[in-house]
Amino acid sequence: MPTDVKLLAKRIGQAIAAARQRKGLTQEFLGELLDVEKETISRFERGVVLPPLPRLAQLADTLDVPIDNLLRGNSGRPTDQAQQLEQMLGKLSEADRDLVMGWFTGLCGRLTTKP
Repeated sequence: MPTDVKLLAKRIGQAIAAARQRKGLTQEFLGELLDVEKETISRFERGVVLPPLPRLAQLADTLDVPIDNLLRGNSGRPTDQAQQLEQMLGKLSEADRDLVMGWFTGLCGRLTTKP
């Protein structure tokens, strides 16, 4: 596997594992939902095997995440991080979103004024 494909497989695997854990699913149960062996899920998560596109779409649907979250993984790009924040905020009530935004705005203001 070429190096860039290995890195992509690793990033996708980490994103699958994180999404699975956030949903509180075991590898075994996710495998059952997808009708694959637990070892297949393990190989995806370790980046040993790159999931084919139809399986990646099935994983995204099952884990209730946009497919590009799995493709981009833990990207450090601000636009990708903003999308992740948007998705998390979208799951909160308006009052909780206001609370988080106030906290986030204050924290960012404090961090940008540090010497």
